[in-house]
Amino acid sequence: MHERVQKYALKTSLGMLNPSGSVVTVYPNAIKQINTLNDYYLGVKQVSFMLTDFLTFLSSNGFHQHTLDKASFSGRGIDLDLKNPITGRFMSGSSSGTALNVFLGINDVGLGTDGGGSVLAPASALNLVGFIHPDLGNQFVDLSVNRKTSTDNISFTPSLGFISKKLSLIEQLCHLCLPQMFKQTPKRRVVVDNRIDVKMRQELSNISTIECMYKTFEDATTFSRETLIQQLQAMLIDFDVIVVKEGPIDLFGIGDTVFGHFDERTMGIQQQAGKGYIRVVNMCQAVGLVVPSSELATSYLLICKKENNLEPLFTLAKALLCKMDPLIETYFADSQKYFEHGYQS
Repeated sequence: MHERVQKYALKTSLGMLNPSGSVVTVYPNAIKQINTLNDYYLGVKQVSFMLTDFLTFLSSNGFHQHTLDKASFSGRGIDLDLKNPITGRFMSGSSSGTALNVFLGINDVGLGTDGGGSVLAPASALNLVGFIHPDLGNQFVDLSVNRKTSTDNISFTPSLGFISKKLSLIEQLCHLCLPQMFKQTPKRRVVVDNRIDVKMRQELSNISTIECMYKTFEDATTFSRETLIQQLQAMLIDFDVIVVKEGPIDLFGIGDTVFGHFDERTMGIQQQAGKGYIRVVNMCQAVGLVVPSSELATSYLLICKKENNLEPLFTLAKALLCKMDPLIETYFADSQKYFEHGYQS
């Protein structure tokens, strides 16, 4: 336990150093809450509405707020102030700081909001795990009063979501926050993107509780949100879970409607950012779970209706999940590296 406290003290030191500019506020007293192996640091996106009751609930169950995280201006799909530390390009938004603070090891879990990909895209851009659910936290905060209109004129209610390096922590939080969504179910029908490689197909074929159908999806990055919403809603009638490959996110383009709306050239650059169905999961009031592939800024996106049992979603995710790249972990996630030459304010 002594080593764990030392580790979390370094996390706090790194948050105060704020090497990427992703932290708005650090709460150093959070270290007092790290008393067991089941206590973790939580980062929270800076939003305009109160999450006090939800944060109290999470803290009482071992997830303690450690930072308030920077978000992209006005909910944009990219954050012009922050960089993706792997690529040097604009960080994906709008839960940009929340994803970065998990990636850097400042926090174990991040709590963000998603309107049109604002949790799922930043998580994917950094090869993290991301999850959104329309009912997440709704016993503590009424998100319907924060209904908004997107830059492409679509009305939506944001969802809360989690970001972490560990799928197990996301699953633990879902059992905690959405216990009614886990139960035994009959075999589920799943439609899977043909771009998923042979090894992953074999992993899926070994799951006895699902029946997979493989499909060649059209390039979703070229479709409008309206079209994607119609497609996704139709597929959710026929299938219990949809699995598509997304990305690379914001690696070759700028995935932001403010930038892309000008003309065909800017729209083409926006489409090169690799954001497909990830843009409309929340707008369909659906559940989304992204797990990293072995490719940079690329993820497997799993989608189901909000009424559906979550057990099949996590079973599929465990089969698809690729572990964090060891070089990236060595290079970025070792907090001690940031203090090898001391600290200067």
